Amino acid sequence: MKKFILLNSPIFWDATTEKEQYLSPLGLGYIATYLEKAAVKVEILDCVKKQLSVDEILQYIHSNKPDYVGINVFTQNCDIVRYIIEHIEINCECFVGGQVVKCIYQELLSWNSKNTINIVIGEGEYIIPAIVTKKCKEVPIININNKRVYNVDKYSMYFPNDISNQSLDRKFLSDEIIINHYGEREGAIITSRGCAFDCAFCGGARSLNKDVTIRTRNEESVIREISEILAIYPDIQSIRILDDLFLRNRSSVDMAYRIFSTFPQVKWRGMVHALSLVNSLDKIGKLRDCNCRELFMGIESGSNKIREKINKLGTIDEILTVATEILRNGIDLKGYFIYGFPQETEDDYKRTFNLAQKLKEIADMSEGNFRTSVFQFRPYQGTKLYSEIIESTGIIHECKVNQEISRFEGRTQFNFDFGNYSLTSDKVLNEYIIRTQEIG
Repeated sequence: MKKFILLNSPIFWDATTEKEQYLSPLGLGYIATYLEKAAVKVEILDCVKKQLSVDEILQYIHSNKPDYVGINVFTQNCDIVRYIIEHIEINCECFVGGQVVKCIYQELLSWNSKNTINIVIGEGEYIIPAIVTKKCKEVPIININNKRVYNVDKYSMYFPNDISNQSLDRKFLSDEIIINHYGEREGAIITSRGCAFDCAFCGGARSLNKDVTIRTRNEESVIREISEILAIYPDIQSIRILDDLFLRNRSSVDMAYRIFSTFPQVKWRGMVHALSLVNSLDKIGKLRDCNCRELFMGIESGSNKIREKINKLGTIDEILTVATEILRNGIDLKGYFIYGFPQETEDDYKRTFNLAQKLKEIADMSEGNFRTSVFQFRPYQGTKLYSEIIESTGIIHECKVNQEISRFEGRTQFNFDFGNYSLTSDKVLNEYIIRTQEIG
């Protein structure tokens, strides 16, 4: 039987003992599930969870001698993934995938490896088993020497149209349960794919992904998966929903109520956009009643000028209105903020900081709590802002960790720095990031 090792790629070159925040690699779990269905022996080596160094990863590959190695790649670890692929000494076929591949596949063609490299743009759970079993019915869009590029878009026969009927064998996600912010045992699920929004800083923006459709799972599918998780982990206390579209409109709030009313023994947390709830304020109490513990909102900036520049929908008043109702109902709120957008000024920073402070003040007068998660802007390949920076400066700076803001446990992975493109100094930028993070 052929053997396949899927790597959840590391973010750091060296092994680390720091307790980084962690999310289970559900996407790799789907790929592993369908590889096994195709009679391939498969395992996931979670390099993030195991905190492995690059040398340890290569040693594991060389010791186990798989026929295939697959790895996900991100903007901040592209050099690490390249090094791993180029330093695999055994004969095996390699697969590289991830959201950013759509924008950097031409760069991947320059990687130097004696092994075949299959570069997969899009979702890989159907096409990867087809390639491995030599049954793939689609030709690569590029086939140069030992490198092949496959594009899984909405026109591909390997595009997962119906995600409600997909299988996920959680045995591949070893040690997937985390201890969340509340000290509770928590598992994670995905209920949708694709994004309805078009933020200028995000690789998942709608305008960049017109070749894929937005797909949501039906109610029965989500209930079935939560039931499966509870059967495997009877002592689980919380479910986290990782995608952006679970709470997308009034009817989805009703669906969330029905789903989690089925499981009164667990609490849950999920993402929300201000515009998704601004017309459903009267229904927020239903979220509380079905044990919604915390909602995550991408606020990004408190400056209307910057919000317009990054195409962030929703006004400051709408954010405050929705946040107030969430907190009033005793649901906690986590706000995501970003500093350092191109041409951002200290006045823009102040507006963002003041908004975060205002939300904390509202929380102090409410049953719900408010906390922050703050990032330095990073330009991702393919995004509108990345293109604007290249056009104006001709360069994106080398990726490194911003040590000045790495003072909060578990957040080093979020503090990668691709340069400061704002109109302020690094010192001022770092100060606002730290002060805003301390609010929560």
